[in-house]
This record gives sequence, C-alpha cells and structure tokens, in this order.
Amino acid sequence: MRVGILYSGGKDSNIALYKAYHQGYEIACLITIVPASDESMLFHYPNAEYTSVQAECLGLPLISSRVRDSDGESSLIELLTHARERFGIGGIVTGAIASRYQYERFSNIASMVGLKHIAPCYGEDQYMHMQELLANNFSVVITSVSAHGLDVSMLGRVIDSDMLSRLRDLSIKYGFNLSFEGGEAETFVLDMPLFRKRIVVDGCAVRWDGVRGHVEFTDLSVEDK
Repeated sequence: MRVGILYSGGKDSNIALYKAYHQGYEIACLITIVPASDESMLFHYPNAEYTSVQAECLGLPLISSRVRDSDGESSLIELLTHARERFGIGGIVTGAIASRYQYERFSNIASMVGLKHIAPCYGEDQYMHMQELLANNFSVVITSVSAHGLDVSMLGRVIDSDMLSRLRDLSIKYGFNLSFEGGEAETFVLDMPLFRKRIVVDGCAVRWDGVRGHVEFTDLSVEDK
C-alpha cells in the first residue's frame, strides 16, 4: 500500500516512518500541518517549517499547510485529500503511541477521507520506544520543554543514553509522559537510518520564560553521511 506520513519532524513521526517502511509500506509523501500555536492538541509546533530540510534528507515530496481553523482538522482533511489524489495513497501513518484521543481523532479523520490509519508505535511501552530510537541511531534533539521537572538545560540537547536515564527518573518522580506525547516536550530529528544526509544546526536561539521554553532554529545545513 502507498501511504503518506503525517510528519512533524519529531521522533515519533520519524520512527513511525521507519517502522512503516520496514513493514513493507511504500512511502509516497510527507504531510505536515504547521499549527498556529503551541497549544495544539494534535500537531507539533516548534520548527515545524523545517520539515522541508528533513524531506530533502529523505528524498521524499512534502506537502504542508498552516492551520486555518481552531484545531487543524479541516486543514488536515484538505491535505489528506490532496495527498490521496496526487500520490494515490491508501493510508496515513502517524506516530501515535499512548494517547487514545490522538489515535481515535486521526482514525476518524482518515476514515472521512477514505484512508486507512496506520500507527506502528501505538501501544508500545514508552521506555522501550525511547530505547529503540537509540538502538537505531536516531539523532533526536529536544526543541521544547513544558512539564515540571524539565528545564532550560535540556533545550537543544540530543537524547543519548544518559539523557534518557535522566528523563526516565524525572518522569517517575514528576509523573510526566516519558515519550512526551502529552506535549511535555517536543523534538526534532537530525538524522536517522533512512536519511540520505544528516542535518547540522548552525544557528539557534533559546526562548525561556522561567517555566517553559523552546529552541528556534535560525540556520540549518545538511552534510553527507
């Protein structure tokens, strides 16, 4: 089946793409919704416009749109309809892991457009999910934090084994979702096995209000692997 990837640029959409590829799906395109603010319940906010650089690294076409309605549903329906007609996709792949709300919303939206919803990571143990990223050499940088226990020192840091151990301890202590599916933090993938080139952050700015913050990329480049 030809599928599109609902692609935020973060770890979940990238490992969902990776799993779908290895499950035999034909990846036809990336689909990005850029939300109006970081209050979105469905879509990834920080640096979403830089999915174009990741699409270049993957060698895949990207279609994207900025949200025009309150929650992005109508924008997503339009994009999925366009992807179905242009690329002949029969399904949409998402990075849903534990959120039943996200899984059911995406399933309902896909059904409205006549597509199958495929969520390769849904139901996975969160710690095993994070370990799988490291085991498969995903380079994942933290681009926002907004949960108690996460701080400014984590912004711009790549998640390695030490950082994962720290995050796991903090998630147990403070009760946040280790895989960040509740928006506790957000990420951006600089490299993964299907990238033909890797991304280098040449410039960025950290925005911190004392409670939460995010990284804004100002300059990205790509280099050969």
